[in-house]
Amino acid sequence: MKTTPSRFVAAVALLATVVAADVAAQNVLVNEGIDSFRRSEFSQAILRFREALLDDPDAESEATAYFWLAKSAMALNRLPEAERNLEYYIRTFPDHQYAVEANYQRGRLLYIKENYEAALQTLSDFVADYPDSPFVANALYWSGESLFALGRLDEAKRLFETVIRDFPRSFRVEASRYRSTLIDLTARETQLMELLQWSHQEYLQALDEFQRKDNAYQEALLSYQERLQNAASEDFREEIVRLSTQVRTLQEQIRSKDGQIARLQEELRQLQDGSE
Repeated sequence: MKTTPSRFVAAVALLATVVAADVAAQNVLVNEGIDSFRRSEFSQAILRFREALLDDPDAESEATAYFWLAKSAMALNRLPEAERNLEYYIRTFPDHQYAVEANYQRGRLLYIKENYEAALQTLSDFVADYPDSPFVANALYWSGESLFALGRLDEAKRLFETVIRDFPRSFRVEASRYRSTLIDLTARETQLMELLQWSHQEYLQALDEFQRKDNAYQEALLSYQERLQNAASEDFREEIVRLSTQVRTLQEQIRSKDGQIARLQEELRQLQDGSE
């Protein structure tokens, strides 16, 4: 039996309706996954994105699902899974709407993996390739964190100050300020500890009790450093605000330490005068 033109048109229309319905369903799953991600329900988000990918998605849904799969896996610290999805996305969808961010996330992922040298190179390339991206401030911040982790504190401080100076509206500014403060405190602590290494025996004896107390200060500084690392990595702004109190406490301890050293120096001077 021949197919009449009207039946052919109806069949095409029906097929188009089915395809449109499938695409709409995929979009719903992807959007639900993104909503779950934004509620920090990362495992649920992954389930939604995978479900969308199982439905033979169109290119747009597939690209979006892979990108958010990578971010969700990063949030759960499932790094091999995150890297696999991110690299597939960058390789397969280089012109997609999230492609620029994906290149930034590649550098951040390397930082999370503690591959700091590679993170520095990747983030540096990102800044050079996308100087107008809204993620430049973030890239500079994580470059600073990588340098900090490598012990290159002066270079790290310069990058944190660049974020503060050139990107005053970035939410990375506060974290950069605290990192910069921590570097200053660390440098000040080093100077004070050098002073405590004077070889004069009487001075060392006079400082014995002070050094024991100083151990508690060093532990507090280390705790602050670790907690600030975690806060900055997870973008917990409330945690960063709370840590500001600890910064002030450390600064007060520095001032107290200065006063104690001044008094001990005076005692040393008197001891030396008395022995002459």
